[in-house]
Amino acid sequence: MALILIADDDAASRLLVTTVLRHAGHTIVEAASGEATLAAIAANCPDLLLVDLNMPGLSGVEVIRRLRRDAMLDGLAVALYTATPPNAAMRDFMEIYRVRAAVPKPSEPAELLRAVEDALRS
Repeated sequence: MALILIADDDAASRLLVTTVLRHAGHTIVEAASGEATLAAIAANCPDLLLVDLNMPGLSGVEVIRRLRRDAMLDGLAVALYTATPPNAAMRDFMEIYRVRAAVPKPSEPAELLRAVEDALRS
């Protein structure tokens, strides 16, 4: 199974995602801010970053931009877990920054797991 970093400032969202993904056999690391996300990536080398776009301070958008500018981290698989409604700007962002999936917040556990598994395989 995979090591997945859940980056979300909302503790309830992290708990839900962590519970679903641990039950599926994945190992989970959590971060509650963009700054903590970058530190957790450096410390843990995850297989997938599941990140909320809207976090205070360093946003998920900026975290992804920084990853893609870093040659060592550029290949990290990224998926979004966000309440931001899908739109053309989000689709463009996902294409430019090679984001593999977008999971709506909230989502059913099966939908979340399917998106994570797809992102890990892509």
